[in-house]
Amino acid sequence: MICPRCGKEIPEGETLCPFCMQEIDKNMEFNDFREDGFVQIQSKNELNPDEPASYKPKYFDISEYNIFVIAVVFVLTVSVFTVFSLRFVQKRASIYVPEYISTEPATVVETEPPTIKNTVEKYGIKDLKGSWKIAGDEETDATAIPYLTFGDKGYLQQNYGTVIVKGTYSDISDKNDHGVYLSIDTNFRGAYDFEVKGNKNDGYTLTLTNRTSGGIIDLKKAQANMKKLGRIKNYKVDKRLLGVWLTKDKQKGYKFVDNGRVKRTSNNTITYGVYTTDKKKNLHINYMKEEIMGVDLTYELNKKNNKLIINDTLYIKQK
Repeated sequence: MICPRCGKEIPEGETLCPFCMQEIDKNMEFNDFREDGFVQIQSKNELNPDEPASYKPKYFDISEYNIFVIAVVFVLTVSVFTVFSLRFVQKRASIYVPEYISTEPATVVETEPPTIKNTVEKYGIKDLKGSWKIAGDEETDATAIPYLTFGDKGYLQQNYGTVIVKGTYSDISDKNDHGVYLSIDTNFRGAYDFEVKGNKNDGYTLTLTNRTSGGIIDLKKAQANMKKLGRIKNYKVDKRLLGVWLTKDKQKGYKFVDNGRVKRTSNNTITYGVYTTDKKKNLHINYMKEEIMGVDLTYELNKKNNKLIINDTLYIKQK
């Protein structure tokens, strides 16, 4: 009998190989010892004498199997490690890319403001009617902007907070140009070329070009807003002041109301405000233009002859 481990001849009757101490299974028959050191092993109970001669027993190489498994595991490990390494590098790169500062000058893409479709084919002095504000001006509860209003029969008015300035306008257009002359005690006074553009949906614009200085004023059609001030906290009213007071030429005057409100006229300007008085005959009036403003005045009242002096100006009470 041949030992399956060392391949040496085992004496009959032995249960252990005297050379390598391999235990011998009596049910196993070892034969066909090959030159490569492998032994064909078959159980005696499984031997079939009728088995075809073409049958060839399978040989199983433990060493080659282990090498194959190790190779597969190695390839998978390397692949997984490579994938995670690339993902880590990619993540780190995405973190540091924003910190890169280019030395190349930035390219500035200039965008033109949206244009308003113009449907005004022909225009004239009648197209100025309505209220206009300076393009881009916006007001808040605490601030005001001027509005220019063109009315009928050449009437012109500027609203600015609680101040109204009255004036006139006239058509000075000729065959080649559109012109208007503004007669008003504001920054709008003078002769202008004008141009009206826009449409009903987007609104209309008015461009005034001063014929003397060349200065351009861009206006946008808007609803004129007239501010109204809240009354002064804890206001005091000298009841002797109540009523309308005018100068002799009736170009200037005051109208005092018992609710703490006052209306002041001066030539073509009307100022609405709120007031309070004290025992020392001081008169304080608040009004608004760009923002709320205040003025302090003194007054003397002669009730017998219905005369009022405010800062050296004489006013006579009106019946």
